[in-house]
Amino acid sequence: MKKLVIFLLIVFSFSYELKEFVTCKNVKNLTPIDITNVFNTNNKKVYAFAYFTNIEQNRTIDFVWEMDVNNTWRLYADIKLPIYKGKRWRTFSSITIRPFFKGKWRVSLMDGNKTLTTQNFYIK
Repeated sequence: MKKLVIFLLIVFSFSYELKEFVTCKNVKNLTPIDITNVFNTNNKKVYAFAYFTNIEQNRTIDFVWEMDVNNTWRLYADIKLPIYKGKRWRTFSSITIRPFFKGKWRVSLMDGNKTLTTQNFYIK
């Protein structure tokens, strides 16, 4: 019962369902390609792909990219993107990999001050 109440609070407070959030090497036709959590400096980009359903109202979500620098998370980018009312919405954000980007990273999907989910990944 407690899990049901928490689930209902999440659904009603955000007015959508998050079906998928992954990191991948590319996105084609709004589909993630080569889903992985490990990248290397030969890859051109890291993509974070999000898939929402049952969106009850237009809103803005944030992709927050952070790098671990000496065991402290440092903000690299905060990308704000819209999701629109409807049955489904797919969107993505990306960063271009630079030679000095080696190490631990994470990308979080945010709705206002609420973290929806986080994907950790590594660039070697």
